Amino acid sequence: MLRITACHQEDTVTLRLEGQLQGPWVDELHECWQRERAARGGAAILIELVEVYPVDAAGRALLARMHRAGARLLASGALTKAICDEIVAGSETRGPRR
Repeated sequence: MLRITACHQEDTVTLRLEGQLQGPWVDELHECWQRERAARGGAAILIELVEVYPVDAAGRALLARMHRAGARLLASGALTKAICDEIVAGSETRGPRR
């Protein structure tokens, strides 16, 4: 199970994730992210990973895609911080995607 809580502030949308980012929950997060992007236009998006475990390959790929699209990743816990650090470092070495 994955709990997604959306918090709307003036110019930022925070998607707080708790639970498993694997299997069908990856699609659920993708749909939620797309809805928020469409509804909020230019608002910054922050993905806050709180007690998220496990994260499968599809979950990592989605987080990387979200990061490349401009979302900021914020994690608590050693494992999720390592995943986010890996995604950010990978984006920096590849450069912007067009």
